[in-house]
Amino acid sequence: MFSRRIVALSVGLVMAVAGAIAAVVAAGSDAPAVAPAAAHSSLPTTAAAPPRPPVLPALAADAPIPDPSALAARLAPQAQRPSLGVGFGGEVVDVLTGTKLWALHAGVAVPPASTLKLLTASAALRALGPEFRFVTTTERSGRTVYLVGGGDPTLRTSPPGARAYPRAPALAQLARRTAAGLSGHAAVRLRVDARAWTGPGRARGWPKHYLTEGDVVRPSALQVDTRGAGDAAAMSPTQIGDRFATMLRQLGVRVRGRVVDGAPGTAASRIAEDRSAPLEELVQRMLTVSDNDIAEALARAVAIHDGRPASFTGGAAAVLARMSTLAVPRRGLALFDGSGLSRRDRVTPRALVALLRVVAAPGQPLLRPLLAGLPVAGLTGTLADRYRTHSTAAAAGVVRAKTGTLTGVSSLAGLVVDRQGRLLAFAFVAPHAPQPATAETALDRLAASLR
Repeated sequence: MFSRRIVALSVGLVMAVAGAIAAVVAAGSDAPAVAPAAAHSSLPTTAAAPPRPPVLPALAADAPIPDPSALAARLAPQAQRPSLGVGFGGEVVDVLTGTKLWALHAGVAVPPASTLKLLTASAALRALGPEFRFVTTTERSGRTVYLVGGGDPTLRTSPPGARAYPRAPALAQLARRTAAGLSGHAAVRLRVDARAWTGPGRARGWPKHYLTEGDVVRPSALQVDTRGAGDAAAMSPTQIGDRFATMLRQLGVRVRGRVVDGAPGTAASRIAEDRSAPLEELVQRMLTVSDNDIAEALARAVAIHDGRPASFTGGAAAVLARMSTLAVPRRGLALFDGSGLSRRDRVTPRALVALLRVVAAPGQPLLRPLLAGLPVAGLTGTLADRYRTHSTAAAAGVVRAKTGTLTGVSSLAGLVVDRQGRLLAFAFVAPHAPQPATAETALDRLAASLR
């Protein structure tokens, strides 16, 4: 019963905080007013309803900023909890003014875990735009057909199921389009091309079990969705090619010989393509459920856009370089992947807060999908089962934050509207947390205190 009351309360609260954040980012926007819908002719005529106040009022710029000393009095004792371990750090700022409200070791670079995905998401949105899509293509040169991977991590080989990505492209659809384009042609050979990505299959700082236990697949420009299945179940590019060849044969295309690697020449012509969902949807999915495969794909897409190698090193360098364009302090930052899985990654709480402030403040419409993707306390994604205790329930539906968890590392970075109507950005990182569950509870209490 207690949980149901929290969820019911949270539904209303999340609407309020979403509206409040939208009011901040939309300040000064030129969005057109929405005209009321015309009344249906079959409806009875009624007297005009009396005017009502807005359901989701905008944040008032004159709402009082929290008193730093009062906030410190609440946060300081919680920051000393043994469950957070040694080296805990964090920062809280007022989004509109940038006023620093509280900080502890905020400039110390520590492993961020999956809060690093905030950097990857913002870099991708800024570089590529919300409408960018990964594209898988087929090309033809003479009697050879090439299946060319474009880095789409959501491509699927089977019908959509409960775990399927939304609006995920299907290899079967690409096969149908390719078969239609080959109608009337003689027998063909099939080659697969995964050259768009380079480098090793495992980042520095990744234990081998990340691949074998399904935390992430071995990165490839031609891959299919095998989330959680482990590296042994992941399909190699040539295995994907074998599956594609079978699909083509079932559609009447004569495919001869073995499927092997091969690259189309400059004279090759495109037969067909299949596109992923737009980047804004991929970013939201990545942040809500903390999808490592999407994160690594986005980092490489930024690298390609910026003229860097599409590898772990190139992707990390591209994301890091983009932070300068967002006025995020780079001192101490070191990236080795795009997902935050590497234990060598280093990010400061100050950098996370600076980025969140940029995203939530006016003037960055390209970055707004990042806000929509932040998990909502007690309701969605990696925060769906949290904020259910008496000490944190008041923040359910109000805190929107990216979580981060590695062995010994727990982090939380996001936004919250306090009871006075101020939008606050925060980041809390426990780099030496003894137990994940108790550390998460301590982080949730800190965030709830901001409410």
